Amino acid sequence: MLNQDQLQELQDIVGPEWANADECIRDAYAVWYNSSSLNPEREVWAPRPAAVVMPKTAGEVAKVTQFCNRHDFMIKSFSTGWIASSAAGSRKTILLDLKRMDRIIDIDAKNQIAVIEPYVRAIDLQTELWKQGLNVHVVSCGSNHSVLASAAAAWGYGLSGASMGYSARNLMGLEWVTPKGEIVKFGSAGEGKGWFCMDGPGPGVRGLIRGFHGTFGSLGTFTKCGVKLYRWDGPEKVEHSGKSPRYFLETPLPKTEFFVLTFPSKQNICDAGYQLGEAECNYADFRLPAFFMSMGFTDDNLTLKKIWETGLFQKVVQFALVVCVHGHSQREFEWKVKALKQITKENHGLRVPLLDPPASLLPLLKPLAKVFDNPLALASKIPLLQEMLDAVPIPKQTRKKMQSSMFQLLLRHVNNVQGCFRPSSCMFTSVGSFDTWDLGFEQSDFIAKIKQPAIDQGAIVADGADLGCGGTFESGHLGYLEGIGLFSSHKEESVQAVQEIVEAGAQGAVDNALGLPLGAFGGPMNELFGPHCGDYHLFIKQIKAALDPNSACDSWAYSGPSDKAFPDEKKSFAMY
Repeated sequence: MLNQDQLQELQDIVGPEWANADECIRDAYAVWYNSSSLNPEREVWAPRPAAVVMPKTAGEVAKVTQFCNRHDFMIKSFSTGWIASSAAGSRKTILLDLKRMDRIIDIDAKNQIAVIEPYVRAIDLQTELWKQGLNVHVVSCGSNHSVLASAAAAWGYGLSGASMGYSARNLMGLEWVTPKGEIVKFGSAGEGKGWFCMDGPGPGVRGLIRGFHGTFGSLGTFTKCGVKLYRWDGPEKVEHSGKSPRYFLETPLPKTEFFVLTFPSKQNICDAGYQLGEAECNYADFRLPAFFMSMGFTDDNLTLKKIWETGLFQKVVQFALVVCVHGHSQREFEWKVKALKQITKENHGLRVPLLDPPASLLPLLKPLAKVFDNPLALASKIPLLQEMLDAVPIPKQTRKKMQSSMFQLLLRHVNNVQGCFRPSSCMFTSVGSFDTWDLGFEQSDFIAKIKQPAIDQGAIVADGADLGCGGTFESGHLGYLEGIGLFSSHKEESVQAVQEIVEAGAQGAVDNALGLPLGAFGGPMNELFGPHCGDYHLFIKQIKAALDPNSACDSWAYSGPSDKAFPDEKKSFAMY
């Protein structure tokens, strides 16, 4: 597709080693996690890009974009990337891999703002911020994600949302290479006044270029942004021991505690989530489904199978919320812990002791699971049960192990994906509208019913169906649960089952007013949801046409396949 003169032109822009059109390189960028479940033909391979280019500066990004305007190519940029939304939608697409743009440009500790480039990972930024008593919101796909991408270009929901909002809300300014190849700065940064305000002077354009889910590189490339930071009163540095996959905290965190709360009903966990937010005592929280909880107790799949078959986890932690309480002072910390305990009690919940019983002993408790249909409801009738649980002695090493696991999950966000992939080769998600905490559970219930037939047929992992994961945001004003499932990407019947679940989830979201799913992006999804949401699908086509008249940016994940794409590509890689 790319002739030698055109390749030379790109290499002149970024340097010879940073623009490549070799077949093996292009193939390496044509296969993505979950590709097969996201297109009608269930193709494992996304379109092979015309070339892969790795720019170092916004100026180089602008020149490559201008190249695409002059020639019959499109640009698609991504930073850390992961799922197929980062893939090329056409063989005419030049992928911009932004991993060379990885600088933390500035940390303004006084005003709590960081200015970063696209490939700054959350784990790296957070490590630097903790040294200065600051923290940043990290999204739930894991801490190796791009902070800029989640703020400016895609989704942005994570476990610290209760105290730090979500990524799009934290955007404090943006440098943008437009589809025409111009470099523009928004807000206060555009006036040379610093990165403290994304909007203005005059009308803001955050909604236009960021929107609800993001534009996935379809409206140009974001090359720099300012993000809002939050106070962190923990240690500057944490000492660890151990090795992957288990690391241990050598010293407990001051003014910080982790809890596993379990409730007898969906209504109880919903009410508790709202009340914890109102009291502002949850620094981070996460609804951890019973299947994932059981995974946390095991190190291999055979043991997981044995303890899952006991039925204990399904009955004891069906509605479990893991919570981090973190205080800015000792007095505040103690008040928050006291409030959490009272809220848990008022909602008939229990604080589960962080025990680590030998997995081999858990099957012995299987008869108990058969006797008690809802042990949590029964437990609420025993007045001193919580006090009895609190009195259970916990060995020092056990407490260290469990606190370490919760620390990695809730504060460092480093074990999410590792956990999801252990029982199978792939995972999928559905629904997951960012709306209210209540609606999250309605979505979780809905998708569990959709999943069950596929579980019964053995097409996907038998995870109990309800694998609704998510949490509360902004003191309980927002929330979400996404319907996760685990499947085998190499089995045709498994991939087909997943695609049917995702499609049924999307249609069900329309029929049951469950909000816009996480996967509601791209042409076909926009056509499905747009008529029910103010005809937004028509507006984004107008925005795309106005800002990108030459179709210089690959738009399959935003407004739909570009006119530049080949006819077979318009059909094959056009949906989520």
